Amino acid sequence: MRTPLAAAVLLALAAPPLAAQDSSSRGGFLLVRGNDTIIVERFSRSPGVVEGRVLAQKRVPLTYRAVLRPDATVERLEVRVLQPGAPEEAAPRQTAVLVIAGDSATAETRTGDSIRVERIATRRGALPYHPQIPMLALLEQVVRRGRAMGGDSARVPVFLMGAGGRTVDAVVEFRGADSARVRLGTIDAALRVDREGAILGGRSRGEQVIERVASVADRLLATAPVDYSAPADAPYTAEEVRIRTSAGHTLAGTLTLPKGARGRVPAVVTITGSSPHDRDNNTPYGGPYRIFRQLADTLGRRGIAVLRMDDRGIGESTGDFASSTTADRAEDIRAGIAWLRGRREIDGGRVALVGLSEGGLIAPMIAARDTALEGIVLLAGPASTGRQVLEYQLRYAVEQSAEVRPERRDSVLRAQLAEAEALRREEPWLRFFWDYDPLATARRVRGVPALVLQGSTDRQVPPGDAEKLASAFRAAGNRDVTVRTLEGFNHVFVRDSDGNPRRYASLPSLAVPPEVLGTVAEWLAARLRP
Repeated sequence: MRTPLAAAVLLALAAPPLAAQDSSSRGGFLLVRGNDTIIVERFSRSPGVVEGRVLAQKRVPLTYRAVLRPDATVERLEVRVLQPGAPEEAAPRQTAVLVIAGDSATAETRTGDSIRVERIATRRGALPYHPQIPMLALLEQVVRRGRAMGGDSARVPVFLMGAGGRTVDAVVEFRGADSARVRLGTIDAALRVDREGAILGGRSRGEQVIERVASVADRLLATAPVDYSAPADAPYTAEEVRIRTSAGHTLAGTLTLPKGARGRVPAVVTITGSSPHDRDNNTPYGGPYRIFRQLADTLGRRGIAVLRMDDRGIGESTGDFASSTTADRAEDIRAGIAWLRGRREIDGGRVALVGLSEGGLIAPMIAARDTALEGIVLLAGPASTGRQVLEYQLRYAVEQSAEVRPERRDSVLRAQLAEAEALRREEPWLRFFWDYDPLATARRVRGVPALVLQGSTDRQVPPGDAEKLASAFRAAGNRDVTVRTLEGFNHVFVRDSDGNPRRYASLPSLAVPPEVLGTVAEWLAARLRP
């Protein structure tokens, strides 16, 4: 689900300067877990500017340019998230600019045709950092600042981007001239450093190895375009499609069609979660999470067509994502359904929906009016109001934070909720989401079968919401309702005993296991009769 100030997420993916006193420098960092390289970064630094290129999770290329003040703090930071496989001069998927002045930060994020501007309070001298995607140059800057403050221990103010814009203290402890320990949220890093605080190597969270290198070869930063084609052995085809909406924008997507079908085939339309996602439910900055590509493959091998679409303003789709609400996104999905039913290969009477997270809000909104649907699947769809969902998310984050003392948790939570409530007056999506009651909509869904799934370690939707949704569907007289809680799965249906969203990047795999895909496919096949 989206969180307040979510537009600031990308800004922290850039690397602040290493040291103002260095006239020039070139080098790189690698973050390795086992045989997997998580982060590759190459940077160059000259007086007043640091710039470079980053590859995250082997598929997300970024470039950045930071303008420095004389005291080595960041005045302006520009980040460009590139299209995988495209040259640097090509139009980026997302551009973000962060301007820090005194105790405030202004973040402007452009995604496709969407522009979002946010002003966020901070503390003077705070350094930006992203708690979920480890950027080694950012961590090094924290260590350098701690060294410059003097003593064996220092508390460095850090602005946590993508976490509500909170400013916290990173605790930096020096053990002699050549080692340091940094504790920042979920990060606990043991590092080898030089006398100025430059990171020479170390470990983060025990299993992640940090390496400093003199240079980074171009091949280590290379990416390929996102592949939406069908596998060579697939019993289905994959067609690139464009769908015009009544609002005037165009949705880009992929339609997978079973080969050799006799007559028209049943079909599924997928619905992504909140925040900007491509057709596979991946974000412009996320790891290799492609649940809807996996689902399309699973269903395609069972004779079921699948239409999956980039969100408006994302990927190849046009339109303005930032100004859209959940209701607007529902209209986009209705446009996709109407287009699909117009295809000669598709049986318009055998269409179902699969929605993840916010997509689980949208599917019942459509089913309440479209009784011709043969089924809806809600994956981690909330039953609570938006305010209740945000309170659950924020409370969990506060309770997990090492920077918030137990006796201050309630006051910190109240302050964050007040900030979110103030923000909803400015943000259309949050204004709609805040008071929206999914249960009222579920009680209007009549005659459309429903499958409701939730992971037992879901930290983004309150526990028990799946059962509440199922009860609401049944209260409407619906006799075909299935509900299941999957033990040991998180909000995005990946194996995860903890479920903390900040640790998704460190999970061994972001692939959705066959048993989850099989559960959905079997339920749909029984109702769509491929």
